Amino acid sequence: MNDITPEGTRERLILTAEQLFASKGIESVSLREIARTAGQKNVAAMQYHFGDREGLFSAILEYRMRNIDAFRTQLLQACDEAGEGEQLPALLRCLVVPFVEHIRQAGLDSHYIEYLARLQVSYPEFLAEASLTRPWQASVKAISQRIHHLIPGPESLRNQRQLMIGICMIHSVAAFERGLREGRYQLSELEAFTDNLIDALCGIVLPPQG
Repeated sequence: MNDITPEGTRERLILTAEQLFASKGIESVSLREIARTAGQKNVAAMQYHFGDREGLFSAILEYRMRNIDAFRTQLLQACDEAGEGEQLPALLRCLVVPFVEHIRQAGLDSHYIEYLARLQVSYPEFLAEASLTRPWQASVKAISQRIHHLIPGPESLRNQRQLMIGICMIHSVAAFERGLREGRYQLSELEAFTDNLIDALCGIVLPPQG
């Protein structure tokens, strides 16, 4: 990353904002603090690159989600080829694994999932809209539509359970990400955590057996 170029400056601002939002919360961080922490003396750099706060939110999402969406699309294609494209555990794995792999690759430098969790709390409508309308979220929309049809019950119940899936997934992975940085979890636990989370999400979707 070359901070001398406009692209390098923009990337530095995105990464700084992601870390500050994740650690302090969305509402506790100003554009001025982000600019100052990123080494920019003038807050006008924020307006130049992002326009406003929601523009910055979108920039962080796009910065991370392009690669995550591409990986998720590959997983979904593999599910279809294996004849598992309409099976709930496989679809949930397509949602969860790209986030987990992001943590595996970034390690202690991973802040993105906690940023998502913070955004979901502070700006739930913005995140919901971005998850279903932005081109770099196409795989999420496709998988969500398939899962929606697998949830039994009336439409209102389906919508509630689908919302619960998103909240549980994001906040659970964010808790692992934070725990990894704080030394409470190890990367070696990621596989077991992933399986456990998928089992829990299946329990949200399917009615109790008995």
